[in-house]
This record gives sequence, structure tokens and C-alpha cells, in this order.
Amino acid sequence: MDLIERAQAEVINRHDFFVEWFTGRAGEKDMEVSARAFAPDMLMIEPDGKMIRAGEIVGMITAARGKRPADFEIRVELVAARQIGNDIALVTYDEHQVIDGQKTARRSSAVFSADPEAPEGVVWRQLQETWITT
Repeated sequence: MDLIERAQAEVINRHDFFVEWFTGRAGEKDMEVSARAFAPDMLMIEPDGKMIRAGEIVGMITAARGKRPADFEIRVELVAARQIGNDIALVTYDEHQVIDGQKTARRSSAVFSADPEAPEGVVWRQLQETWITT
């Protein structure tokens, strides 16, 4: 698999994990593996502009285990993926969530770098999310 394919797989598989974790179906070992997908210096910019670092991201995910109903869903639609450096990829995608019948959507741009120790061979370096209407 090339860098672009690994980055796309990471986006899809990490969101699949989120569904399993947030509904309580994933186990602690799954969280340990998932946490390795985030670079130690990762930066996430939430839709409201708040910036959070990798440790806080992992902490928020860990604390959210089982906090969503069984019918919680996330649908990821990949919009674009491209290599922007030797070992750097940019993936832009739309994320649609349904929580208790309420739908939300955000458009995200994520930067990945190659890392053979990560679950899909890439780590999240930066994530920018923006609310969108559906």
C-alpha cells in the first residue's frame, strides 16, 4: 500500500474504531492500538477554533467509551487525498454523525506522516475540522 492508501485507510479505520469505542463495543487493547495512530505532537483544531494536543485528544477519546447509544453512527466520505511531501499526505474528507437522531457534519483536512509503528503505517499530525450543513 502506498502512502495515500495508508492515509485513507487510517481515516476510515479510525472512525470505525470511534464508533465501536464510543458505543462501548471496543476493548482497552483496541484503544491502546488506536492511540498509536496519533503523533505525540499532533494538533487538532475543532470546528469552534479550539486547539487541542495529542494527549488531550487521547484523554477525551478514552473518557468517552460507552457514552454513545448503540445506534450511533459515523459515515466518512473521502473527498480528496494527495501526497504533499516525501512522507506526508493530506486527506480531506466529510464526516457525518448521527447521535440520538441528530445529524451533524464536518469537513476535515488531516495531515499524516509515515510511521511504520502506527496501526496503518501513518500518524495524524494535524486535523482541522469545520462544521458544514447537509
